[in-house]
Amino acid sequence: MLVIGAGIAGLRAAEVLVANGRRVIVLEARDRLGGRIYTDRSWGVPVELGASWIHGVENNPIAALAAAKGIATQATDYESVMYGADGKRLGDDALDDIEDQVADLVESGREGSPDSDEPLRAALDRAIDAADLDPSELLDVEMGITGSIEHEYATDAVNLSATNFDDGADEAGGDALLPGGYDQVVAAVANGLDVRLGHVVSSVDTSGDRAIVVTSQGKFEAGAVVVTVPLGVLKAGSIQFSPALSEPKSRAIATLGMGALSKSCLRFESQFWPDDAELIDIVPSASRRGQWVESLSLTGLVDVPALMMFNAGKFARAVETMTDAEVIASASAALTPAFPAVPAPTGLLRSTWSVDPFSLGSYSFIGVGASLADRDALAAPEGRRFFAGEACSHDHAGTVHGAYTSGEAAANAVLR
Repeated sequence: MLVIGAGIAGLRAAEVLVANGRRVIVLEARDRLGGRIYTDRSWGVPVELGASWIHGVENNPIAALAAAKGIATQATDYESVMYGADGKRLGDDALDDIEDQVADLVESGREGSPDSDEPLRAALDRAIDAADLDPSELLDVEMGITGSIEHEYATDAVNLSATNFDDGADEAGGDALLPGGYDQVVAAVANGLDVRLGHVVSSVDTSGDRAIVVTSQGKFEAGAVVVTVPLGVLKAGSIQFSPALSEPKSRAIATLGMGALSKSCLRFESQFWPDDAELIDIVPSASRRGQWVESLSLTGLVDVPALMMFNAGKFARAVETMTDAEVIASASAALTPAFPAVPAPTGLLRSTWSVDPFSLGSYSFIGVGASLADRDALAAPEGRRFFAGEACSHDHAGTVHGAYTSGEAAANAVLR
């Protein structure tokens, strides 16, 4: 058996297959395990530049794995300190009120939607126009759209299906972080597996009696192959498939979107934000709509005075192509209304998922005209080819446990 990709989906697929007596080789393009789980330890503490949270710890296999392996988790309540566009600290319920208002606008906009699908932004604009918001309220709402929708789905609202963008199962039981690093989960799943690093796959041929996979370091043959590369790689056509992928799978690849959620971690000499802030939310001016609205304090997680600052969609892609100096200048300017004397950071760690050729994005979303049926089509086996990854998850796309369970499902399909 061959598995392409040593992210959590590929590793779980290989783990299940090996446990059932199959000989498995995992081919990974990068020089490390984990895929879009990437724990940077260059500061002497674990900083997540990929996945951060276990989303919904109730009946979650990642939470169960962490508990079984003695990997510490830390519950998060998303306690937010929020600042208005004028830099003044708002009340404790301000963010909840804004998010509730955004949810109402989504429902109102959907009620007036045409019979065919449309961009979520179109539905929101219709609802916002009807609400007749004053300029200050509009800034708050735009910040809420960015934080509660665009950051959640890693793209701008104009790219999301108004009808289906939030389909899937709810995550129950609250979320948790891993203070010791998400790479502990990767190591636990990968233990004992035969993983070949630095193998960039160029083609998968299942037209004959064997699956033939060509990589940058040679050719491999097996009875079947599990493909777990990210949706962005499939969209780019980086791997040639023979025979060609089916029409439903090709349509799913085309209509599902690959989002970008960037992380820019700025380290400072000392903390200048409030001690009670797990998250810091700042309403940007109209000219900075969608930029640097949310940051996670790392002080209480890894005891380092640093802010993990998030961006999504088009601006995230722009940030991931900026120089370090440009990132620092842009982020500092966004913090200044709330904290007028922002000091120069002493360090910067940042993600580059949107330009990484082995991911070409952070995680998937349901684009205009797409639905959960496309996720099912993406996951469907085709002869000797099996598919897994977060984009293949019907209920939990965009999460580590969604990727993990999709890898398990693909392995079980092979065994059947």
